[in-house]
Amino acid sequence: MKKLLSIVLCNNAGEALNVEDERAELLRLEENSDGQNPKALYELIKQTKGKYVIIIDTDCTVAEEDFAQFLNIAEECTADILAFDGGYALKSSTLKSVAAKFYTDRYGAEIYTAFNSKEVVWITLRPFLFTTQRALYSVTDEAKLEETLEEFKKNKAKFNKAVYTFIFDILCDRLVTYYVSAMLAIYRKETAADGLIEFDKRLKDNVVLYLALEKRFSVANLKKLREKSFKINLIQYNKFKKIIRK
Repeated sequence: MKKLLSIVLCNNAGEALNVEDERAELLRLEENSDGQNPKALYELIKQTKGKYVIIIDTDCTVAEEDFAQFLNIAEECTADILAFDGGYALKSSTLKSVAAKFYTDRYGAEIYTAFNSKEVVWITLRPFLFTTQRALYSVTDEAKLEETLEEFKKNKAKFNKAVYTFIFDILCDRLVTYYVSAMLAIYRKETAADGLIEFDKRLKDNVVLYLALEKRFSVANLKKLREKSFKINLIQYNKFKKIIRK
């Protein structure tokens, strides 16, 4: 049977995930891989047989009815990106055409595929139920995020409206996760606030993203957090911790 969706699992994600529909396949990175090895992820993606690919690095379950409908739509869809409520699948041919050097992690594979996409389709189905976001804070993560922000700034004029909106949403979501996990690290005294303060200043070069982040940071008042040099209290810490995992 033709495979319509390849589900690539990394970072020990979806350990209990069970997909019975024969039109989908599950692939996992090797047990000792953390999903950050670009070669390992790229090699696994090359093995996928599905028309579309979704990369998962967090806990989730499948909503059977929506999942079946999603596969029906995927069979007819020709767009590079098929976005659904809570996530998105990437057309395998577009994903595999992106240079291997961009497969640094799930985010790298997704964002650079988006940069090379021409069509996005949104549907209201929710085939996967994601329980948490993955923590994201390190010098390496910061560098990768800034690299893609710069890429967006340089190339945003060439994107059509749908692709621009999709990329903009990915970047905003990534920034929210990054800021939350950074403030958790600051609270635990694992890092100084200076790094996030400087990153936030540089983000002003992408002023549209800078302002959008303030509006989309629903977990707290980002403007006030900026005024407090991103230092959170215990109540905020516990609130932030519920949506982020290591």
